[in-house]
Amino acid sequence: MKTPLFRLAAVLVLAAASAAFGAETIQIAAIPKSTGNEFWETVGRGAKQAAKDLGVNLRWEGTLTETEIAEQNKIIENMVNLGVKGIALAPLNQKAMRKQVEAAVAAGIPVVIFDSAVDGTAQSSFVATDNHQGGIMGGKELVRLVGDKKGVKVMCMRFVQGTGSTEARSLGFIETAKAAGYTVAADPYPDSGDVAGCKTAAANALEKFVKDGALDLDGIFAANLVSTLGVSSALDDLRKSGIKVTVKFVGFDSSSKLVEEVQAGRIDALVAQNPERMGYLAVETLVKVIHGAKVPAMVDTGAVLVTKDALTKDPAVRKLVGLP
Repeated sequence: MKTPLFRLAAVLVLAAASAAFGAETIQIAAIPKSTGNEFWETVGRGAKQAAKDLGVNLRWEGTLTETEIAEQNKIIENMVNLGVKGIALAPLNQKAMRKQVEAAVAAGIPVVIFDSAVDGTAQSSFVATDNHQGGIMGGKELVRLVGDKKGVKVMCMRFVQGTGSTEARSLGFIETAKAAGYTVAADPYPDSGDVAGCKTAAANALEKFVKDGALDLDGIFAANLVSTLGVSSALDDLRKSGIKVTVKFVGFDSSSKLVEEVQAGRIDALVAQNPERMGYLAVETLVKVIHGAKVPAMVDTGAVLVTKDALTKDPAVRKLVGLP
């Protein structure tokens, strides 16, 4: 199997850094939003591979769920106290994590943000999917699926309020839906950052659109892996209860379960990120910063549309979602 180009580039970075700075092993930290689902496991795999390729020691530590802001603050503080040479951070809240980032940088520890934005300018770079564009991508696909007709009602299943990535995706989707003349009839937030919380919020919202034994809703967009899983489960419950469900559904992120749902026709499309590449490039970018290299303010890790047809015909899409 060929080595990905981004890994080959990282090896060249290591060679240059070693020549300029000697063979000293540095210790860095990567702090994800959580360690509790398939997406973050894949991000972690990329980050750990980059650390191996670049010859640095990586501390990978995150909270269990994506709502533990105080606990993530403690992890950042601990890494600063340990004297790591740099931190790659996926912040749980765009506003709340700003002071922690600024404090780390003030202590002489550069910070690269990945996956989700943070306010301020202290960070050296932002490594992520273009989340607003990802929401637009999902919106355009839903518009294509639903078509140009009057009276279209759609729902945007958001995620935990204040999460930069999902807020940007939701905004991109809502802008696109409204531009098509659609009515965004509901855009609920879950009370918790797990699948159960997203399912409950989705079920409560969907219940309001059940009329005469059918779901009177034309389209749904869900803003991340957990919200997509929650909506999918809520729709399955409606079907099992005898409700007619014909809604078009576009989710965000991918997992083995969601790929199965696309193949079965229960989800029409997914906007899939490349989490392994994101983790890899976050660490690579941080190492460049530590060694004094100039890095872009934004590193776009890309997103693609996953459909049933693409899963059948496109080898690159199949590889991205883990299919042979």
